[in-house]
Amino acid sequence: MSIKEDTDILKQITNIIHSLILVLLLIGCKSTESTDYFGQTYPDSIPVVFAPGTISVKGRLEHGISFTPDTRELAFGILNKDDFSGKIFYSKEMNKKWTEPVAFEPLKSTCAYLPYFSPNGKSLIFTQSKGANDNVNTDIWLIEKVGDEWGTPKMIEAPVNSTSREANACMTSDGTIYFSSNRNCAGKENCHTADLFYSKLRDNDYPQVDIIPEFVSSNDEESVFISPKEDYIIFCRYTDDENGVDLYISYRDSNNRWVEPQRIDSTINSKDWDRRPFVSADNKFLFFTRLQIGENGINESDIYWVNTSKLFKPFVYNALSDTTIRIRQRFEISVPKDYFKDIDHDQLTYCINQNQFHWLYFDREQMKLSGLPTIEGNFELTFSASDQYSNKTDHKLIITVKK
Repeated sequence: MSIKEDTDILKQITNIIHSLILVLLLIGCKSTESTDYFGQTYPDSIPVVFAPGTISVKGRLEHGISFTPDTRELAFGILNKDDFSGKIFYSKEMNKKWTEPVAFEPLKSTCAYLPYFSPNGKSLIFTQSKGANDNVNTDIWLIEKVGDEWGTPKMIEAPVNSTSREANACMTSDGTIYFSSNRNCAGKENCHTADLFYSKLRDNDYPQVDIIPEFVSSNDEESVFISPKEDYIIFCRYTDDENGVDLYISYRDSNNRWVEPQRIDSTINSKDWDRRPFVSADNKFLFFTRLQIGENGINESDIYWVNTSKLFKPFVYNALSDTTIRIRQRFEISVPKDYFKDIDHDQLTYCINQNQFHWLYFDREQMKLSGLPTIEGNFELTFSASDQYSNKTDHKLIITVKK
């Protein structure tokens, strides 16, 4: 083979390598392209006002923002200070630019509140005043897309709606509707408490409504957001006079039960009223409404957003039950690998307070408890799980040693 032929082959190989590098670079650029939330700079773990001056306008009462899963459309509510009537505003990204938020055309003549897009982005669920002069009591309505256009809004039939107030609603991927209602106060004097309910879609209908018993309390539970997979739920509840209304979160465990709701991290909740949660489709950002309440009512209502590093924490998913073992008998207990779960992290760090018990050993790699107990008694083990943001959750387990 001649030198010229060697040179030509080398050039061909070089060109192929350069082409592969270019393709890899293009793929890399595409995969790191950031999602556009109305042109805003991403927040960190401290909430900031979302789109100040455009969506969150000083002196105007905004509430309840929602994005379609592809983040190309958004909707939010605006409350009238004088009569508390509501309007839903809408914006769409076109040619990499967002349109100016204006009254949502299909509802521009309607007193409407609290829009939530369905997980597939093809429906918008919202609440609407029951009557022309009633801006307190509302029903749940739904509007669907027909092609690329929004159709005609329709009120959801009973039993989802009732003669009571249905305050807000959202939807899972399988069409289940979660909502708040004070229907359990019907016929009771001085009762205004709202609870959380859900209704499953069956044959294109909602034939039955069930309360979520794990969340019933003496305070209001409302402003509900359900994840598309139905694996976590966020809602607001009155905490106390010092903290006002706060956001709470709960998760489903391995038995399909909701775990005890926890007040969301204090870096997110404030002394003002924190309500109307919405989480982005990728679980990276929490949006919510913060109301400043004064002696004369609402002073300000803005939409905030924050990353979810302090929202999602490890939760007990598949815990061991309290157990009894025999003294001076070796034992080995398999610990479920999904003892804890985390919405945004697959890898959690486990540990227990095994150093307090000389006869006990925990193998993190094999997820096994073993040992040879030498004394009788009840021993409290604390299992802990931590995520990459140092969020930590504990769970206690009692091991009883008997003869």
